[in-house]
Amino acid sequence: MKELSEVYQRIAPELMRVVEERYVLLNHISYAQPVGRRMLAGLSKLSERVVRSHVEIMKDNGLIDFTQQGMMLTDEGKELLPKLTVSLQEMNKIGELEEALREALCIDRVIITGTTGEAVTDRKELGFNASKLLQDVVTPGAVIAVSGGSTMAAVAEALPVKRVKPIVIPARGGIGERVEYQANVIASVMADKLQGIYKMLHLPDGLTKESLAILTTMEPQIKEIMELAARTDVLMFGIGEAIHMAEQRHISDAQREDLRRKRAVGEALGYYCDIDGTIVYATNNVGIDFADIGRIAHVIAVAGGAVKARAIIGVMRACHRGTLIIDEAAAEAMMALLRR
Repeated sequence: MKELSEVYQRIAPELMRVVEERYVLLNHISYAQPVGRRMLAGLSKLSERVVRSHVEIMKDNGLIDFTQQGMMLTDEGKELLPKLTVSLQEMNKIGELEEALREALCIDRVIITGTTGEAVTDRKELGFNASKLLQDVVTPGAVIAVSGGSTMAAVAEALPVKRVKPIVIPARGGIGERVEYQANVIASVMADKLQGIYKMLHLPDGLTKESLAILTTMEPQIKEIMELAARTDVLMFGIGEAIHMAEQRHISDAQREDLRRKRAVGEALGYYCDIDGTIVYATNNVGIDFADIGRIAHVIAVAGGAVKARAIIGVMRACHRGTLIIDEAAAEAMMALLRR
């Protein structure tokens, strides 16, 4: 049902509102029949004009009859109503799960997308929902900072071409992954889609503090990225499993063992967290720090899959805020962990 709802949202965003309003009207007719339009408007808290429009269509569709005493459900309407009730209750459960996770993680918002079981399809759905949210919050000239990874690549791919003209920067230095998944490339794709400009950060992740200090002092390009990072309006990032990301970043065997000992579960923006949200290790880098998140107007984290449940919980507890976009598989696995 969640997947069907999302299909409707893509094709006709107003459709679910119409369905919900007609469900309310059918329910009130069922309880109060025969009922007139004026009374139905009062019961439903909808205007008489809206009620008139809905009931005319439902009459034409054979769901209600107009009698001298008032409106009544037809046999077809009586048969459809319980089915519609079950369908809307299933969708409401998703809403309840979103709110339960939001409260448990103490963040601003949770958005749950459908799960098909196909990793590529699920990632595309996450990307679509994240791109939709990005379009809602970004303004002309805004600075967008984006991390690397396959999920962020899906976000960039899902963006339509729009004349927003933001400045897009990589949130952190690059790591050893496929070129199309690197933050520099994703920033360039986003900027192209939104008809803005992008800045690249040609800097490997995990340099020593001494090397970073020299580079940030001597290299104008890095200084510019740091200045833009301080002005970030929208931060978008993915979440990874701690040990997997440590391997991608070529962190030493000794450090990986230390991460295991400290029970690190998740990684984002070079920060490794345990499931309680305690940061147990951070790589040396240039760009957005976790300490910066509190001053950024719009923080959007995107991740999917039941396997990432612990990682997502740990990272979002460390963030303390933001909008989290996940799929149903991740949401259910997270809720199971949080209820323990």
